[in-house]
Amino acid sequence: MLFIRPSKLNDIDALLAISNNVGDGMTSMPKCAKSWELKLQSSERAFSRQNGPQQCCYFMVLEDSETGTIAGTTAIYNGIGTTQPFYSYQRSTITNKSITLNTSKQNETLTLVEHFKGATEVGSLFLLPQYRKPGVGQMLARARYLLMADASERFSERVMAELRGWFNEAGDSPLWQALGSKFFDMPFQSAVTIAATEGPAFITELMPKHPIYVDLLPQAAREVLSKPNDSSAPALRMLEKEGFKHSGLIDLFDGGPSVDIKLSDIKTIKDSRISQFASTDKLNTGDQDFYITNTALQDFCMTMAKGRISDNGTLLLAQETIDLLKLTQHSSSVRFVTVMHSKKSSSLDSRAA
Repeated sequence: MLFIRPSKLNDIDALLAISNNVGDGMTSMPKCAKSWELKLQSSERAFSRQNGPQQCCYFMVLEDSETGTIAGTTAIYNGIGTTQPFYSYQRSTITNKSITLNTSKQNETLTLVEHFKGATEVGSLFLLPQYRKPGVGQMLARARYLLMADASERFSERVMAELRGWFNEAGDSPLWQALGSKFFDMPFQSAVTIAATEGPAFITELMPKHPIYVDLLPQAAREVLSKPNDSSAPALRMLEKEGFKHSGLIDLFDGGPSVDIKLSDIKTIKDSRISQFASTDKLNTGDQDFYITNTALQDFCMTMAKGRISDNGTLLLAQETIDLLKLTQHSSSVRFVTVMHSKKSSSLDSRAA
């Protein structure tokens, strides 16, 4: 069975291997062992503390219980922009009027903003190709919302996700070529890597502070504003199903869309239920598939399994599922939500969603 749990320091070799599988597009998946060590230590502290720090990472892995293989990743980044700026471009429309010509003109602008300061970000979603089967990608995505439901007091009221922008067949970002490259004397990936590993100070120092008129950009750059990379489209669709919306905020390097939502409005959180559980040996293939958590933050565990709701509201589970979730007679309850089956499985290759 597959299950999701908090990452551990001894996962580092498997995560480095996944980083190499991901490539350069996912900045939250470093290729440096030291960076992974710091991230995993931060996550362990966040899961273990009674009250999580304002800015921290809850990093989780998908494990195959039969082989011990780390098959995927997912994470929550809390309190973004509180110690270092978290920049976006806000797409806006301004109207200029001319009394002399008795006319007005509307122009779209890009303005550097810190709209998401203090928000919670969901990201680092990746699944190894051999595990991309129906329900598994969705499991990684929804694990974050179920964890937030179990410990909502730890997270911001505003939840966001940032998706990788569109690149052409040569691997170039039209927006970076038209805009970012004019202010940073370095390749796109170098700027992204510095921002991810050393912080955004260079953005503060070099990016223009005044609005940029979109009409002054080449057509190729204008066309990719708010356009996700082809491989990020499935992740965007999952976010939209949860209720996330795009309000014109984009990544200032590649123009990828940012989407956000109020935590309590996330569909998985609203649809999830808390109930008692009991063991049964009478489940069959016709029973409902659920995502189930053990509601324990420090020993958080989630899996996808068959279940049946009894007349008194108890969730009946196979003993194998109960054991996998580390539930005992002293465990008070489980949280569960129905699996939304789809004909197509997601490729799940996005920068952050």
